[in-house]
Amino acid sequence: MKKYIFRLLLCSVLSITMMMVVSCQRGNRAHKDGNIEILRFDKLLFDTPANQLQERLSKEYGTFSCPLLNVCPDDANYMNQVLGFVQDKVMNELYDTVSRHFDKLYWLEDELTGALDRAKEADADIDITKVIAFISGWLDYDHRVAADKHTILIAIDQYIIPYTEKYAYFGLPMYIVNLSDSAYLPVDCMSAVAKQYIEKPKGDLTLLDYMIAEGKALYFLEITLPQADETVRLRYTDDQLAWMRGNESNVWSYFIQGKLLYEKDFTKIHNFIDEAPKTNAFRDSAPRTAAYVGWQIVRQYAKKTHCDLKELFEETDAQKILKTSGYRP
Repeated sequence: MKKYIFRLLLCSVLSITMMMVVSCQRGNRAHKDGNIEILRFDKLLFDTPANQLQERLSKEYGTFSCPLLNVCPDDANYMNQVLGFVQDKVMNELYDTVSRHFDKLYWLEDELTGALDRAKEADADIDITKVIAFISGWLDYDHRVAADKHTILIAIDQYIIPYTEKYAYFGLPMYIVNLSDSAYLPVDCMSAVAKQYIEKPKGDLTLLDYMIAEGKALYFLEITLPQADETVRLRYTDDQLAWMRGNESNVWSYFIQGKLLYEKDFTKIHNFIDEAPKTNAFRDSAPRTAAYVGWQIVRQYAKKTHCDLKELFEETDAQKILKTSGYRP
C-alpha cells in the first residue's frame, strides 16, 4: 500500500512528526463560528463520483497553495493516480472505517482552536491558518502529522489503526497501535507545529541537543494544551510516568557517568530518543527518557530566565540552557 501514498502525493512534499477507551466521535458537536476549520480532503476524494472528481478538485483545490499538499487536477498522470487510489478496495475499506469513527472532527476543531490561540498569545509568529485531513494509505508513525508555518496535515487513517484487526494492524507493534488513538490527535498536531518553530543547532546533534529540542516541544504542549492529561502529552502510560518520575535522577546519572550528553553518534543515543516500548538501558522503564529530562531542564530554564516562547525557541545553545537552568534532579 505504500505505493499509493507516494502516487497520490506525487506533486506533494511531506516535511517533517494507551487510551483505547476514548471515543473518536467525542459527541455530536457542531462546527463553531470562529473555530479553525478542518478541511476534509479524504471526503472530497472518496465521496465524489469519479466523473466529477477533476472538476471538484479544480474548483476547491485548483488554486490551493500549500507546500504540504499540492493538488494537480490539470495533470493527467496525477488524476490517473488519484482515480486508482480512490477505486482501490483496501483504500475504500480504510475510508469506511475513518468515516465511522471520524465522520465529524468538530471536537478536534474546538481543541486545536484553543491550542492555536494560546500558541499565538505565547508567540505572535505562530500563524496556522489551515488544517487538512486526508487518507494516506500508509505512512510511518513519525509522519502521520506534518506541519509547515501555516498548515497542519493529518493522515487521519493512522488514527483508526486500533480498528484494523482485519489487517493485523498492518504489522505495527502494539505500543504504536496504542498511540494511534484519537486522544493523541491534538498533541500530535501541536507537536508538529512546535517542531516548525524550534530552531535547531547546526551540525551533528548531541544527545543534549535532542533533549533540549524535545523538552521545548513538551513545554509548548504544556502551554497550549494545559487541559490534556500529562500521560497523553508525554505519550506515557500511568506506569511509565510513575517510573520516569521515580527514576529521573538515575537516568540523569546514567547520562553523566556514560559521558553521553555530548555524544553525536546516533547509534549510541537513539534508544533514549526513539519511540519504543521502553528504554533498553533500564529495566521496566519508560521510553523517550531524554525527552522527559529535557522537559524538566527547559521548564527550570524558562522559570529562571522568564524568557518568552519565541526567545526559548530561538535559543540553540543547549549547553547554555542546561547551565542556566541549574538542573539537579
